Amino acid sequence: MALTTSLAGRVRNTSLPKSHALLPLLEAVVNAIQAIDARFGDDTESGRLRIRIRRSPQEALDFSHAGPGRAALKPIVGFTVEDNGVGFTPENMTSFETLDSDHKADMGCRGVGRLLWLKAFDRVSIRSTYEDEAGRLDGRQFRFSVQGEVELDPEADLPAEVGAVVSLDGFKKPYQQSALKSVDAIAREVFEHCIWYFLRPGGAPHIMVADDDGAVSLNSLLHDFVYSDLQRTSIDVKGERFDMVSLRLKSSPRNHAPRLYWCAANRVVLEENLTSKVPGLYGRLKDSESSPFTYVCYLSSDFLDSHVRADRTAFDISEQAQGTPLIEDVSVDEIRESVLKEVERILAGPLSAAREEGKARVHEFVSNRAPRYRPVLSRLEPLGVTVDPSIKDQELELLLHSNLQKLEASALAEGHAVLGQANSAPPEG
Repeated sequence: MALTTSLAGRVRNTSLPKSHALLPLLEAVVNAIQAIDARFGDDTESGRLRIRIRRSPQEALDFSHAGPGRAALKPIVGFTVEDNGVGFTPENMTSFETLDSDHKADMGCRGVGRLLWLKAFDRVSIRSTYEDEAGRLDGRQFRFSVQGEVELDPEADLPAEVGAVVSLDGFKKPYQQSALKSVDAIAREVFEHCIWYFLRPGGAPHIMVADDDGAVSLNSLLHDFVYSDLQRTSIDVKGERFDMVSLRLKSSPRNHAPRLYWCAANRVVLEENLTSKVPGLYGRLKDSESSPFTYVCYLSSDFLDSHVRADRTAFDISEQAQGTPLIEDVSVDEIRESVLKEVERILAGPLSAAREEGKARVHEFVSNRAPRYRPVLSRLEPLGVTVDPSIKDQELELLLHSNLQKLEASALAEGHAVLGQANSAPPEG
């Protein structure tokens, strides 16, 4: 007996946190890049991808991102993703109509992207032109929604050239309100999510994000935000290989914090703040090759690919190693610990300089403003305490006060222990 699948039920049971409101758009962008790869191979220069932000012409302005020098923005109602990739060939169309298709499984695709589309948007319209087996142009146009599922449009208005136009229409309010609003912010989100394609040999196709008031080239962001990539390294955790792509970003208020991006299937899944998780790693670092920079790392592996959840918002990996050492399951903590050790090795010079600056900051503060903390100075480093060189006076005082209390409590405990030993010793004679 054949089983049937309810599209409405599948969409209802698909998870999409509001914090990931742009994930459906990002899925469409990755699909477009893969279509370009399928058509042009290593000739990425021939690829073109345009992301259009569509705003409501009538609704009230959104003042949440308005401010000095910033105009209020009209709400986003949808996006259009246009590419000159291979198009919706019969094979691609069959895959689209098959939920949980294993088509492109070797690329890490799980066939859930279109479910995410309908989670955040009312409907999707697709127009595509492709070359058939004889090299002739053919095409199709259809709509996709929970109510109508896949509806072919017999009066197709097809693109004149090979490619596809995907329109995500009717941005649902809970996601629309949570999503980034400006062209610059959305462009940066797409860039960071798809950065692997820019860092690979041959790079990414030409990608543009635009609305009615401006446009941003993602290819230029690579030059605007990245000084260079550091050495590419790999680590081994219980026999599993993890690859690390480390970048030095030009520091800005937005990217001040060092970050670790956990990736799967060439996409960013989780972002982790690394501030203070390595001694000396706080905000901006300095080295001999560049101006102050912010460190970021992109972590990928076959292990992460096979343990990412279907909605690609988290991993099914234990946070901590449990049970006996005989259990070989890799935990998040074990991966993180190995990554942080490698980060400390990669950034040895800049981190050493940052720690010295932190020590100088503490000594200057204690010498000139708070001499009562002198007893703490010699104990900070053995306790593994390092200080952000840019720490504010109030925060530094709280840190020193806390460690002074620990020092006094330790001395008191040692005193009680000595007295206890003395009282328990047998009398002489």
